[in-house]
Amino acid sequence: MKKIILILFISFCPIIFGQNSFSNKKEIPVFRPNIHTQFLNYKLDDDYQITYLYKIPFSRLVFEKVNDHFESQFELTIEVMDQNNKVLKREFVKDKLISYNFDETISHTKFLENFNTLILPKGKYTFRIIFEDKLTNRQRPQTPIVISLEDSVKKYSPILVEKKIQDGNFIVANFSGVIPFSKENFDLIFFTDKVLPNDKIKIKIVQKDLVYSEQYLSVSALGKPDFYKLNDKIAFSFDTSYALNGILIKDVNKKLSEGDYQLKLFSEAGKEIESYILKVTWFNKPFSLNDIDFALEMISSIESDNILDSFMKQNLSSEELLKQYWKSKDPTPETAFNELMEVFYDRVDYAESNFRNLSGTSGAKSDRGKVYIRNGAPDKIERGVNSDGKITETWYYDNPKRIFVFVDLRGDGSFRLESK
Repeated sequence: MKKIILILFISFCPIIFGQNSFSNKKEIPVFRPNIHTQFLNYKLDDDYQITYLYKIPFSRLVFEKVNDHFESQFELTIEVMDQNNKVLKREFVKDKLISYNFDETISHTKFLENFNTLILPKGKYTFRIIFEDKLTNRQRPQTPIVISLEDSVKKYSPILVEKKIQDGNFIVANFSGVIPFSKENFDLIFFTDKVLPNDKIKIKIVQKDLVYSEQYLSVSALGKPDFYKLNDKIAFSFDTSYALNGILIKDVNKKLSEGDYQLKLFSEAGKEIESYILKVTWFNKPFSLNDIDFALEMISSIESDNILDSFMKQNLSSEELLKQYWKSKDPTPETAFNELMEVFYDRVDYAESNFRNLSGTSGAKSDRGKVYIRNGAPDKIERGVNSDGKITETWYYDNPKRIFVFVDLRGDGSFRLESK
């Protein structure tokens, strides 16, 4: 059997991009897709329901070739210890994944999702979590997590859910308790014991003195969430044997850019009932956007010098210039996320990574990089040798029909555009 060994490195940390410099001979940041973990807490009479969620990209698992398919075996161990470090519970969750497509096994967007639910009385606990790849027997102990289950802490965790509901089941959108800044919108279910069913409450999402969302919603009698697996996703329905009220906030991230916000609940009389911090993060953000000046410079790939010079003469910071430019090009101005901006800087990232020459000159500023940024990936590429013995690349685009010919004049990967 041939083993396909893919890197397994699991942690609670966000993506680390490294140095965000695009000058010559600098290392290009390595993309590491996020692994998402989260604890959800719910007060049930004298006990607490604790649910631990995890969501791991296939690209960070180990797969083995077995006959006509690929297999991965994975185990989660959770140990719960009291304040005296005595182990009170030890739980195991085992997963076996099968894929008939190799590309799936290295995918950043295909995930192993699972959970474990525990019932614990009031107290202070330490959770030790170990991820183990069963093919290589490599264990990855995580940093211990201490959780206090007391009346003085938040009793109920909100749940971010996908907008698509399957057969009445809510699908959990687990992003480590963070709301993604993305073109996809999500709903948020917020639980509280400070209101009654059918009460009208005002919801405000604010950042400093700015109000990003304000609406009146009705409180519903929901029940506690009961988690289970549904088609490789984590889903839940409401167990109404436990009285638990809540509200559904639709499209919670539609108007929110990256940053921290406050979700505030007010009674009809205007009294603040409760508040919660919302963190919005752009996962898989193009690394070219981490260098604002470089990101601005790249606009020259699609704008004329006259337009760009006029735009840059405005008395604004680099951040404001970038924001203003892409706001003027936003195909969906009713949302905070700009799909065109994402596509553009994803292309810049690809060009920077794939079209550098041997001396380390910027790939995004090369002739191939500029053509790629303007037109995207060609439908076909042919390599050959011209009459002078120089390597050539010919890019073909079908719609509209275009042909670009590049020649490596120096033999170092510095392909120059010869004809188009």
